[in-house]
Amino acid sequence: FWLMDAEMYTGMSLHTQPQASMCVDRGLALHKMIRLLVLGLGGEAYLNFMGNEFGHPEWIDFPRPENGWSHQHCRRRWDLADDDLLRYKFFQSFDELMQALENRFQWLSSEHQYVTVKNNMDKVIAFERGDLFFVFNFHPCNSYTDYQIGLSWNEPMRTVLDSDEGRFGGHCRLEHGHGNDFPPLHGVDGRPHSVKMYLPSRTLQVLAKARDLEGGITVSVADSFLAEHGLRSVADLTLELEVWIDGKKQTKSLKFDKSGCVVLGGNFDATFALKGLDGSDLACRASLDGLFRIYFPGEYCVAGMGYVFNGKPSE
Repeated sequence: FWLMDAEMYTGMSLHTQPQASMCVDRGLALHKMIRLLVLGLGGEAYLNFMGNEFGHPEWIDFPRPENGWSHQHCRRRWDLADDDLLRYKFFQSFDELMQALENRFQWLSSEHQYVTVKNNMDKVIAFERGDLFFVFNFHPCNSYTDYQIGLSWNEPMRTVLDSDEGRFGGHCRLEHGHGNDFPPLHGVDGRPHSVKMYLPSRTLQVLAKARDLEGGITVSVADSFLAEHGLRSVADLTLELEVWIDGKKQTKSLKFDKSGCVVLGGNFDATFALKGLDGSDLACRASLDGLFRIYFPGEYCVAGMGYVFNGKPSE
């Protein structure tokens, strides 16, 4: 309510209001920034109250004498985030990518933390956490070009997440950084090196070392997943990878190699299903459609009842 007030109810439709109002645009931007700022700087763990990941517009109030035993507010409206015609989906998409980024780079458990910039005049906060570099511009009006920020690493950096992406309800002003490296420059802000960045107002960017994004994706399967489905080995599994050919979505069947892996060397991300010997779907329990999704290059393992974590089966 503090971010959008009544427009949480009246201004979230993409059908009736394809162009977001200034109030809704502000709320979308700040909600994403605040959540990642907390996850980035807040400590060694992260707690989300149910529904906050997609900006649930109402409170929880269980039946009690004071509200006449009403059931009106004793539930969460999960359908709001699943509706393609509502902007709540942008909140949820960002939260999913934010959590996937932490799963891949695991900065919450890293000992490396350094706040490089906290400029109250510019409203810019920049810090290193783990192997990532986080940059926030909270200014409501000012955007900055060639904003130079000190950095520890003397190597090219590349954007892995930004709040201005179209899939998050943004304005797509930072696409360049996803496909092009930021070269290292001379030191500033008491750091040995630096980068120059474009910082649109009310946006955030997360940069990773370019070399950490090389090598594609490797998928393996833990014994716990095989046991859950009564399988003897990964030889009983087929990975059905979604691919796009001539603008059409198709499926490519892949078998696990002798080391128990499927290597997707040219992929930055991947969406896939796992099937058993009889062709039955072995669903991902963390997604509504049962598909497994990986958003960043690295080594991943499918484990337990069907969830993905960053690392090898032994980890």
